[in-house]
Amino acid sequence: MKYDAKMLMKLALIFLGMLFFVCIWLGRKKEEKKPLEGEKITVADVVTLLHALDISDEKTSFLQEDKMDAADSLTYGQYIQIYELVDGEEIGIPDYGDKYKEEHALLKEDWYASYRLMLAYLDVESSIWETTLFLLKVDTETKTAYTENGGMQTPYQYSSDAFEKNNLQRLKAYVKGSELLTVVEVLPEAYALNNVWVMESTDGALTCFYHQIEFAAGAKRPVERERVADLTFQDGTIIDAKEKNEKIHGRLLRMTEEEIEIEGSGIFQIAEGMEVYKLYGSLESMSRVDLRIGYADTDYVVHKGKICAALISEQEAADRIRVLLKNTPKNSNYYDELQLTVDDEVIQIRAEELQIGERRSYQCKALTDKVLVQTEGSSKKDNAYRGIIECSRAAEGLVVINELPLEEYLYAVVPSEMPASYPIESLKSQAVCARTYAYRYILRAGLPEFGAHVDDTTSYQVYHNSSENAATTKAVKETNGILLTYQGEPAQNYYYSTSCGVGTDAGIWQSKEAQSISYLQPLVLDWDAYQYAADADSTKDAAKDLAKDLSQEEIFYQFITSKGEADLEREEPWYRWRYMVEELDEQALFARMQEQYNKTPASVLTKSEGGYYVSEPPEEAGNIKNLEIVRRGAGGVAEELLIETEKGSYKILSEYNIRSVLCDGESEVIRQDDSALVPGTLLPSGFFVLECGKRERDVIGYTLVGGGYGHGVGMSQNGAKALGAEGISYRSILEYFFPGCELTES
Repeated sequence: MKYDAKMLMKLALIFLGMLFFVCIWLGRKKEEKKPLEGEKITVADVVTLLHALDISDEKTSFLQEDKMDAADSLTYGQYIQIYELVDGEEIGIPDYGDKYKEEHALLKEDWYASYRLMLAYLDVESSIWETTLFLLKVDTETKTAYTENGGMQTPYQYSSDAFEKNNLQRLKAYVKGSELLTVVEVLPEAYALNNVWVMESTDGALTCFYHQIEFAAGAKRPVERERVADLTFQDGTIIDAKEKNEKIHGRLLRMTEEEIEIEGSGIFQIAEGMEVYKLYGSLESMSRVDLRIGYADTDYVVHKGKICAALISEQEAADRIRVLLKNTPKNSNYYDELQLTVDDEVIQIRAEELQIGERRSYQCKALTDKVLVQTEGSSKKDNAYRGIIECSRAAEGLVVINELPLEEYLYAVVPSEMPASYPIESLKSQAVCARTYAYRYILRAGLPEFGAHVDDTTSYQVYHNSSENAATTKAVKETNGILLTYQGEPAQNYYYSTSCGVGTDAGIWQSKEAQSISYLQPLVLDWDAYQYAADADSTKDAAKDLAKDLSQEEIFYQFITSKGEADLEREEPWYRWRYMVEELDEQALFARMQEQYNKTPASVLTKSEGGYYVSEPPEEAGNIKNLEIVRRGAGGVAEELLIETEKGSYKILSEYNIRSVLCDGESEVIRQDDSALVPGTLLPSGFFVLECGKRERDVIGYTLVGGGYGHGVGMSQNGAKALGAEGISYRSILEYFFPGCELTES
């Protein structure tokens, strides 16, 4: 049979068409979507993450916690509902239409890729973030999770049940505030915790303690109990444990950020990740600052020549104190030379004669005899010291420490802090305050880098500025061992010289912790307030009301420019005072501002071009246009000083910095008894009103009318004097000044 060309062409086209449709059909068969392999995201986790973004929808049932099936995996159909709910196309999250059918479960990795984009657009405050953590322990009853920081910080609450399945694992997780939201990924790599305290080792498991948390874990090999060890974890099991068995014991003489000096053993570097454990009583993780300078109550674990852990093994009585004797003429911690007299033998000590790190101690044979310490330029009234004088050589010179019993230390502190002529009950209240103050620093040394708990200046408590006295020694002895405590801990019992009729709270130091201390609150210091002190709530409310009122300028002006008839200290010279700077030196004032900025940058603010104040160093002064107290704290204490100049505006924050900046070191303070003196670098108190003297528009001087002497927090010493003069007991005096505190024996 013969076919013409047209017929052949037609048949070819029909064949090609059929072939085309067959290919399309085969292609569709090949592209048919199948469920993807991999870890899926649960509905419960998706709901948790969306609720963290405040996303919910009444019409979308699977987003309602009471309607969802939490264990189910999120389907693609549900994902598309979320996509539409958050306007996914607008914010650029993928719709994954090429990967899934409606009924398919969504892969975990695809969900989190989309969620990261949601966060970028919807979490404008960045309140949700992804972090990496090691999950140390979970409490399923309270839904509480502890990470490797354990109980050293506030524990997390967790939402996803996945946290319960991944204990002792390294995880990537989403966090919002103090809540762990979901587990993003379980990391497969091994992870080590160093210097863990191994409590027990039995039947292939270790019971351990780390950062306040006790936990148990399976172990591939046994470890000796009661040991410090580095533990390596993988898949929730301890796969390796390295014990650290070398220990040394001795008195802790000195501690810096980098090294520790132990009597009889020398100086050791501190290993990274050093841990401190208290083993007596209840087991606790402690901080390095809890290691007590001058005491031998601790074993130190050494590994590769460095101290990696400290084991506080007993509770040694905190009855000895180490005092750094400052070189006050030079305002230094070091001496080039000094002279000691010990049992009538005169000893000259020069820094150049000692090797760096060398330490020498001197003590009289009789415990009641004293070492005479003489230094060039010293103006101390009493230079005969009880106990031990210890001299050590540092690169800068000699460091001199006086170590002695706490009670004997108080013999020289109390007369230096309060006149011995004050009533005995007043002296007793001072003795308890001084003892409590010192005790706190014995527990946590203020100067560990020098091997001292405190120094002998007003930075801590004045020591040896006045000679010992029979009256003050009697006050110390009759209150022997008594501390002022709050909820079982030594109280922060601040004291100062004289009030203006009202005290303030610890907020003057701008510390969040101090502001919350209930016994350091504003106090009315008059006889009416004392009479009603038994009604603690009523007294506290009245004090708060007055303190709040006095923060208003007009009310404080009326208060400070008059005298309260019932005020405890109305006859004291410092109760009211005046300070007049007749010729203002702008350059000197700005130099004082710069000095305060260098000490505490956050306390000196400069007005920016945007109109807000930022912490920046003040520039050249120029003419000053205005000085004004623009904010007062509790009791009317100055908290914010505004300084306006032709070149800018500045704010000085906190009463101490304001007192420093406004004190020119030349002008006199006139007390209410007309006596006068020139304050050195600090005004008597922050309780004052300010009035500028101007020529045309420039400030040429200023006058302050104020009251009181000192910071105004805690016990007024002259207030205690007035109460003691009426025969009121030291216990009642302390209850009045520190409401809520108790007297206990150390």
